[in-house]
Amino acid sequence: MAKVELAMDIRCSTGESPVSYASGNVHFVDIEGCMIHAFDTVANRPVGGVSTNGRMVGNVVPCASPGLPGFDLLACVETSILPVNFYGNDVSGTYVASVPDSDLNAAKPIRFNDGKVDFQGRLWAGTMAMDPEQNPESGRLYCLERGKSLNGGEKRASYDLVEKISPVGISNGTEWYGQHMYYIDSLQPEVCVFDFDEHDGSISNRRRVLHIPDTQGLPDGMTIDANGKLWVALFGGSSIVQIDPETQTELMTIQVPALCPTSMAFGGKDLSELYVTSGGSGEEKKGGNSEHRGGLFRVHVPGVKGLSFSRAFTQ
Repeated sequence: MAKVELAMDIRCSTGESPVSYASGNVHFVDIEGCMIHAFDTVANRPVGGVSTNGRMVGNVVPCASPGLPGFDLLACVETSILPVNFYGNDVSGTYVASVPDSDLNAAKPIRFNDGKVDFQGRLWAGTMAMDPEQNPESGRLYCLERGKSLNGGEKRASYDLVEKISPVGISNGTEWYGQHMYYIDSLQPEVCVFDFDEHDGSISNRRRVLHIPDTQGLPDGMTIDANGKLWVALFGGSSIVQIDPETQTELMTIQVPALCPTSMAFGGKDLSELYVTSGGSGEEKKGGNSEHRGGLFRVHVPGVKGLSFSRAFTQ
């Protein structure tokens, strides 16, 4: 039986984008709280936070790019991607890339949401409308790749933000396994899959893996275990669910003590723990009042381990 416990009583407005390290640390963001947090899963304590200075931050990923020396994270902040030195408390003001002007509309403002790095070190990050109910097709999914030249003669490399999926409602979970890429647009109540070319990052042949009924909540963030099974957070459904993408069936549902789980990552020293973020403001909007809404939760499922620690951007 799964064991679920509160790891960090942080009360995020919208916790999101947990990333794990072999050291045992986990980073995650509070989107509206404009913060990047860290939690030491071994010592079982917070280990600091960095403000994005009033700018909403959709996700963070580890960074080990030779073109970005001195930075350990990339953060998708509003409509730009910024390098971060977390332990130096520095969110660089110089962006790596930004959403193209052609995808911006002042009357329909957007921001970055969830993102993740593939096994070739490319960052995939998606956007959503600030008001997705009014503007349900304003989002995109992009891939950040190394550019062809240096940036304005500087030593730092240039990067291209390449559109991969359009339109998108609320861009969320992304994962890879073999020659497949799995993806969630939360306004499409399903998990879908693409054929994926790891060499050039191209995707094709979109099809459904599993429909998620409204009664279960909105599919949100996603991760994958060592056996290729998907784990999906159900926002508004107080649960996370394990899915077999081959048989297109739900294998296991685990209740968490918050109405709006948002995403998760396998972590701990041996990838045997799931760290689940949650949204406090989303729960309040839905009339929920759980004691630890917005918290970071730890889930242990006997016999289940993650496929890998979070991958770093290396382009």
